[in-house]
Amino acid sequence: MKKTITTSFVQIFLLFLLTGCTNNEVIANYPFLQKEDENITLLFSDDLFIHEEGNYYDALLDVKRRYPELIRSFNIIHSSDRDLIRYYEIIEYPTLLVIHNETITIRVEGPLQKAEILQTLEQTLVK
Repeated sequence: MKKTITTSFVQIFLLFLLTGCTNNEVIANYPFLQKEDENITLLFSDDLFIHEEGNYYDALLDVKRRYPELIRSFNIIHSSDRDLIRYYEIIEYPTLLVIHNETITIRVEGPLQKAEILQTLEQTLVK
């Protein structure tokens, strides 16, 4: 009897864990992800890698200064925000995503030089 209860509990727990939030629920929980026809910029941050994020900030600010209509704002997502980390499958920090109408148009990951980040942003955003 005890084994059946334990097995049932484990199955229910795994089902709950695996179902989690659906894609629509994740989007609904973050109003800044609901903007249409606008680039949504997310920088995924972790305290352990904070020293590697400076190049990302510098590149984003340069693009924002040169092309204010392309990046209106950017959002910093801390590694403790497990829903967005799972949803966007973030495995490396820092990670920069630019999303347009729920489609990831740019994904840049890991420690990079400002010039590399800037080149990727400009090649994709400036057409």
